[in-house]
Amino acid sequence: MSGDGRNEAQSAEDPVKDKSPVVLTERDLAVFQFIHEQRYVCYNQIQDGFWKDRSPDANACWHRVGRLVNAGYLTKEYSGKQGTDAYFASSAAVEALKAEGMDGGLKVMEATPCFDKNISHDLHVNNLRILFREMGLYQWTSERILIERDHSFQRPDAVLTIRGRKVALEFENGLTKGRDRYRNLFSYYDRCESYRLLFVIVRGDTRDWLVELDYDARKTWFVDYKKLIKEREKVLFANKRGEFELSRLL
Repeated sequence: MSGDGRNEAQSAEDPVKDKSPVVLTERDLAVFQFIHEQRYVCYNQIQDGFWKDRSPDANACWHRVGRLVNAGYLTKEYSGKQGTDAYFASSAAVEALKAEGMDGGLKVMEATPCFDKNISHDLHVNNLRILFREMGLYQWTSERILIERDHSFQRPDAVLTIRGRKVALEFENGLTKGRDRYRNLFSYYDRCESYRLLFVIVRGDTRDWLVELDYDARKTWFVDYKKLIKEREKVLFANKRGEFELSRLL
């Protein structure tokens, strides 16, 4: 996965030069949908999410992504902040999704001059989606859908639906918001009946003061991002009253 400052693991060979018409596959459409819903991805995330079963030496992912770029289905914008290319779904890709009813009602995502303002945060959220997909959890509603389609007033970074129960995911790329911000956030989720659980996933130290704030301990649980990525189903979610293994929910 990517999102911790690592550059793309791309082949050193020349970009794919095959200009023959591209026949889209189910995997291509799944890639387009993932990118379209998450705004953008880096190359490693396409590889991890959709070609993980293939040997990197075969360069199958790199060849296919190159063909999709050449055919106009994917576009690239360089992020100086992250030191990597970000891939967007083009208008042609969105039209292909729309023909299959997979566009989510979203418009084409255009890369603005400051598109990468929150790129570290966004790529980490992408990694979480990939991780939960690997656990067999595909019912993911992205923040972009919550904002642009559902017009949600207070929206988490994503919503994961597990056996019909909606779990709000809040990813914190370090604790920089202050206690009042988190008090207000937890107060909202305590009152909100839309979500069965709230997972607060923190990159770095969760801090004793965060865990000890007021919140409904039946609903709100905390986990370290790196431990979640490493330990997966066996990771322990915790709050001020106890802890449980993620596998209990799956």
